[in-house]
Amino acid sequence: MKSKSVLFLFVALIFAGCKTDDIIWLNGQWEGVGCQLDLEENNTWSISLEVDVYQQLFEIQYPSLECSGQWELVEYSNDRAVFNELILENTNTCIKEGTVIITKVDENHISFSYYIIDGEDVLAFSTLKRKRDNNI
Repeated sequence: MKSKSVLFLFVALIFAGCKTDDIIWLNGQWEGVGCQLDLEENNTWSISLEVDVYQQLFEIQYPSLECSGQWELVEYSNDRAVFNELILENTNTCIKEGTVIITKVDENHISFSYYIIDGEDVLAFSTLKRKRDNNI
């Protein structure tokens, strides 16, 4: 009887999680250059995003700023995803927490909009391009 309860719980957790079909468009590695609107100088920086929707891993890096962190998926659809960003490395340079909205442009491009938590205006933006694996 106990094994049936464990199996039911496992199946329920799978169905309660992210349906990967709805967000599969975001899977892969993405790169681009971000632009921050409130800076007069040095307002661009590199972005590297790695997404594994099957394992619910969303890792963000800003290499030129030497910052990195993770995203937590808040909501998603077939062409849009909202994340809470938490910077874990170099919080002196990068804002520790924010909201990111990713929108699908096409199969190889996504738009990136960054907001301060509870902010109404975009603070930074970019268009990211899918990084191709050399083995493909």
